[in-house]
Amino acid sequence: MKKFLLLAALFATTGVMAQEESLTDITPKAYDWANQEVGTKMVIKHCVSDWNTPYEFSYTLGGSEYLENGGCISANATSDTQALMDGTAVVDLGGSIGKVMCINGANSNAKDSLGFTTAASLNDKMQINIFTNPDNTPRKQWIRCKMVLNIFSNTISTTDAIIANMYFMDADNNNKTAGMTDVNAINSAQFAEYDEEGDPVLDDNEDYIYDKNRWLTFEVDFYLMDEFKGDTYEGRTSQDMPAKWKIWIPQAGLAKSTIFIKELKFYTIDGYTDDKDETKWPAYANKPHLTYGPCPTGSTDGITSIEKAKLTNGAIYNLSGQRVSKAQRGIYIIDGRKVVK
Repeated sequence: MKKFLLLAALFATTGVMAQEESLTDITPKAYDWANQEVGTKMVIKHCVSDWNTPYEFSYTLGGSEYLENGGCISANATSDTQALMDGTAVVDLGGSIGKVMCINGANSNAKDSLGFTTAASLNDKMQINIFTNPDNTPRKQWIRCKMVLNIFSNTISTTDAIIANMYFMDADNNNKTAGMTDVNAINSAQFAEYDEEGDPVLDDNEDYIYDKNRWLTFEVDFYLMDEFKGDTYEGRTSQDMPAKWKIWIPQAGLAKSTIFIKELKFYTIDGYTDDKDETKWPAYANKPHLTYGPCPTGSTDGITSIEKAKLTNGAIYNLSGQRVSKAQRGIYIIDGRKVVK
């Protein structure tokens, strides 16, 4: 109950999910990995050895050779996009998890532990920029970015950052979340088993136990201004530019880990009130963990709904996606419905 109240206070403070709103999905088809063939690599179309993508790349992305299925992924701090692509692949984890994009460290034991097959192997750092389609990304508009992910590590750690940070940008290297410290240091312990009190479940050696059904959702809302302070390029304006999601994955954390991305979405948001201050930091929410598990026995409907997939035979779950033996005071999900006790 305490966790729920804290989350409610966060949403009331930031404005996330606290107002009537409607979402329009503008996600490029290129990122619909759940509907791509197993083995499909993440397509990385451009790379630079610098830490930032040059302004002119973002300015000229629309209609260029780099735009594929409405999207584009570029890489920084590298001169070899093929090596990064070879470390990625769509894999099928089955059940309600299904097909996901994985970024597979060269020394990760994920394949043996989870029983999937892939040739993906990455023995390097990865810094990538995931762009929206500039042709359907309006300016002077609130944008929501959403990612659902899980991380496997050979040795689960509370301190080793597998994903060091994530930034959301105007695509001109203008960080919209530079001050968001709670985005930093996504570690493997966030994907371990926990009991109903929120304490980690340990094995006989007092080590954490990996939970493949525990997925974390990140969402960020930010305002794409009409103009920005930045360089210009051949007379073009920011109206021609997309938004982008920048992800920094250090080599040290990734080497013995595998990152699974179940969902990557971009939306435009309508319905925010006019008094939102577009000059302030964006509203940010680190959502509770969700649980995706095996489909119920005999199911033939291709279940992907989290409630339908995990809640059968009267099972009780709290809002963190953890199964509990008995509902006490608070809000729970029982048989796919929210119940207040």
